[in-house]
Amino acid sequence: MSGALRANGDDAVWAALERALTAVRGEPIAIAELLRRPFAYETSFAIDELDVRLAGGERLALLVKDVGTAGLSAEAAATKPAHTLDPDREIAVYRDLLSPAALSTPRFHGADVDPEAGRWWLFLERIEGEVLTDVGEVSIWSEVAAWAARVDRAVEGDSDLLLRRDADWHGRWIDAAAAALGDAALAEHLRVGRATLIERLEALPRAFVHGELYPANVLVARGEVPTRIAPVDWELAGDGPYALDLAALVSGWNRDDREAMCRSFHQSLPAGAPSFARLLADVELCELSLALQWIGWAPGWAPPEAQRRDWPGEASRLLGAVLP
Repeated sequence: MSGALRANGDDAVWAALERALTAVRGEPIAIAELLRRPFAYETSFAIDELDVRLAGGERLALLVKDVGTAGLSAEAAATKPAHTLDPDREIAVYRDLLSPAALSTPRFHGADVDPEAGRWWLFLERIEGEVLTDVGEVSIWSEVAAWAARVDRAVEGDSDLLLRRDADWHGRWIDAAAAALGDAALAEHLRVGRATLIERLEALPRAFVHGELYPANVLVARGEVPTRIAPVDWELAGDGPYALDLAALVSGWNRDDREAMCRSFHQSLPAGAPSFARLLADVELCELSLALQWIGWAPGWAPPEAQRRDWPGEASRLLGAVLP
């Protein structure tokens, strides 16, 4: 175990949670009992599970996530590009955007931030559900796609902390991918098509996006009615092409299944949205953007197994379709 969260004892987490709950609820909150244990899944940031009983008897099942640099795993600290890191971003997304929208994402229970102590602790509802990676029914994946289409209309407001997927963002990843590719012909194709690719990405309608809506970042609670869709890990949230999250979701599926997901997404878009045929083309463009991001993420780095693909092969195929 590593990171400031793990280095501090239960007493520090106890006091931090009391402060966080007090700030969120607007009244003094005292904890009567707290049981803390390591989170079962490996993530980029240190996370612990908390079983909490408040002085009034209320029980809470929580996660505490250390979103500061001290909470980063050694691998993440060595590979995450500096321009994507901001310990305040995920806290702001949950507090200022997701929580007021009353979405099905994990409930925000507060945060305890002390930059001088290097502490950025985020307290969230612990949802007992399946990771979408382990769900085989395409119908559930289609529900997630529909959810992704609705989130932009549900979230109101903005934040200076959000990542802006603009021309500079796209150009950075195109250049990084071209430099990292071992295929000289593909790299040259990218360089020649750079301006056109950026122009096409910039022309897409924009929306509030998760940024990494891969199945490993989506929890599904089928014991609730309706089925609860709960995307987690909003570290790279921001604004960007409207089909970006859909592209992450459908990557790797066969044609019929991906079209079913795209259809659900399209049916959940507001009036005046691009046609379904246009959406299918836009998804390919966004898939290419994500493939280039993974290729250029960090030298010698490989994505987590759940997100691993033949990204150079995908980029070659998609680039041929997008920029023949």
